Order: sequence, then structure tokens, then C-alpha cells
Amino acid sequence: MAGRRPVAGDPVTAYLVILIGFAGLLGAMLAVEVLGRAGREPFQPVAHMLEAALASRTGRWVVWRAWLWIGFHFLAR
Repeated sequence: MAGRRPVAGDPVTAYLVILIGFAGLLGAMLAVEVLGRAGREPFQPVAHMLEAALASRTGRWVVWRAWLWIGFHFLAR
């Protein structure tokens, strides 16, 4: 019995954990956007948050750097 797994099924891989984590983040972002559009008090739509961030020079720099990082890490192949 040594060397045998006690539970049947495939092991959970790091890829699957990362995929589930990103799916959870996407779901949470979508829920916040929907609640913001519905007019719930503590939530704001992404457009309002970006408008506030782009109002200052530092905010524009941070948004630009975040967009650059996302582009290089997720969109470039």
C-alpha cells in the first residue's frame, strides 16, 4: 500500500489553482461593476474610478504603468 494515493482522481495542479484564482477575481470585478451600475451606495463603476484616477498627474502615470504591465504580461505573445 506504500506509494499509493488514498484518494482517487487527478491531483490539483498549480495551473488549475491559478486559473480558478483568476476566474474568481474576474467574477468579483464583474460583481462590483454590476453593483456600481445598479446604484448600490459603496460601489462605483470602473469609469468613475478611472475618471478620479486620471484627474491627477500621478494617477495618469499609475494608470499608464498598470496598462503597460498588463499589456506586456498578458497580451504580448
